[in-house]
Amino acid sequence: MPLSPPVQWAQRKDRLYLTFDLQDCKDPTIEVKNDEASQSGRVSFKGNAHSHATGPDEHTYSMDLELYGEIDDSDVKQVKTDRTVVLILAKKEEGPHWPRLLKAAGRAPSNVKVDWNRWVDEDEEGTGGLEEDGFDLSALQNLGGGGAGAGGMPDFSSLLGGAGGPGLEGLRAGEFGEEDDESSEDGDLPPLEGDKPAAA
Repeated sequence: MPLSPPVQWAQRKDRLYLTFDLQDCKDPTIEVKNDEASQSGRVSFKGNAHSHATGPDEHTYSMDLELYGEIDDSDVKQVKTDRTVVLILAKKEEGPHWPRLLKAAGRAPSNVKVDWNRWVDEDEEGTGGLEEDGFDLSALQNLGGGGAGAGGMPDFSSLLGGAGGPGLEGLRAGEFGEEDDESSEDGDLPPLEGDKPAAA
C-alpha cells in the first residue's frame, strides 16, 4: 500500500509552492489539472523514494490533493533535487492569499505542513518573481500542458541561492538571529546602571 509523502506548502498572491520531502525520487508521476466544476486545482503525485520518516528502505508514495482554489494548469514548473521535488503552480487569478491549501475545511492531513522557509506574509510580499524566492531559473522544468502527466525529469541540485543544503530544509545559523552553537558563549551579564559591584 502506498505511503503518503511529506508535503510542505507556501504561497504568493500569484502562485503556490508544494515541496515533496522525498530522497532519490527519480521518476515521479505528477498530474496537475484544474477542475472548473469544483473551482479547484488537483495535484496527483506518485513515485518511489526514501523518506526521513521511513528510513533507508525505498517505498512507493502516492497522494491526491484538492486545492482551495483554481490554478493555471498550463503554467506548472518543477525543480527536482536528490532530496526534494518542488512544484510551482500558478494560481488562475492573482489575488489575496488563500486561507488554506486544501479545499476541505478543518485540519489538514498530518503529512501536509506549512513551509516556513518559504512563507511570506501577504502584507510583506515583494514584487519579484521566482528569482526573489531563491530559485535558479535555469533549473526550472516546465510541466504545463493542460493536465498532462510528467515523469523522468532531470535532476537539479541547485534550489536556493542562500539556504544551507541542496534542499529547502535548513536555513543558515544566524539567519533569524540564532547563533551557531560553536560561537555562542554564556558570559556574565554586565551590572545594571546604579548597581554597585559585589564585594570580593
